[in-house]
Amino acid sequence: MPSPAQQTSPAQLPPRPRSAPGTRVPTPGEVGLRRVLAVADVLLGAVEEGELVDRLLPVLRRSVPADTVLWLDSERRHPGSCRAEPPGSVSAEQAAVLAAHADDPLMAAAWHGAGTATRRSDLQTDHEFHRLPVFPALFAPLGARRQLVMTVRPDQQRRVVVLFNRSSPDFTQHDLAVAEAVRPRIGRALARFGGPAPRREKVSPREADVLDLLCRGLTDRQIATRLGISPRTVDKHLEHAYVKLGVRCRVQAATRWRS
Repeated sequence: MPSPAQQTSPAQLPPRPRSAPGTRVPTPGEVGLRRVLAVADVLLGAVEEGELVDRLLPVLRRSVPADTVLWLDSERRHPGSCRAEPPGSVSAEQAAVLAAHADDPLMAAAWHGAGTATRRSDLQTDHEFHRLPVFPALFAPLGARRQLVMTVRPDQQRRVVVLFNRSSPDFTQHDLAVAEAVRPRIGRALARFGGPAPRREKVSPREADVLDLLCRGLTDRQIATRLGISPRTVDKHLEHAYVKLGVRCRVQAATRWRS
C-alpha cells in the first residue's frame, strides 16, 4: 500500500476535459433536422431539373453520410438520369450493371416496391450480399459494404432510385429517418419541372417571340416596342407561356426556353 507521500493528490491528477461554457452537444434528432433542412434549401432554389440534381447530390451525400451516392432515373430522357457523387466515382457502364442484375433484393424493392428508405442489412446477411453477381462487379470495387436505398416518385410512371454506399459502419436509424423525410420533398421538387425540356409545340408563335426576347434580357416595355404590342399584351403572353412551360416566373421561363 503506498505511503501518504506516494499517493497522488487531487491537485496532481490530470484535469478533466471541459466543454466550453454555453455549448451543448446536439442530439441526433437535431442533427437529423439540420440535414433535412439543408436538403430543403437546395430544393427551393433550383430553377431547372439538371441544376437541381447537380446541387442536390453533394448535399444528400452529407445529409445521409456516405462514401458515394448513385442517382438512377427510370426515364433516361431526364437530365442526370444516371449520376454519381462524387462525379466520376461510378461510370455509366458500371451503373448499368445494376439494371442487369434483377436478383438483387435491395434494388428490386427500390424499383418495384414501396420505395421507402431501406438498408441492405435489413434484407440480407453479409454472406448473401457478397454472393450476388453485382457485388464483385460493382459494389466490391466501390467499397460499398453498407448500403441504404430510397425511391423518389415524381409521378405515377417515373421512379428515381437513390443509392447511398459506404464501407462502414452500417447506416443508423437516424440516417433512415433523414432519408425518409427528404424522399417526398425531392419527389415534389422534381414534379415541378414536368419534363426535361419545354414543350415548345404548346407555345404559340407570338408567345415564342416574346420568350426569345425575354431570353435576351429585354424588359416588357422593350419587348412591346420590338413587337409593336402593348406591355400589357406582353404580360398576358408570358402568363400563358408560364402555364405551358410549367414555370412560375420570368427567370424560370427564360432558363427553360433557352434549354
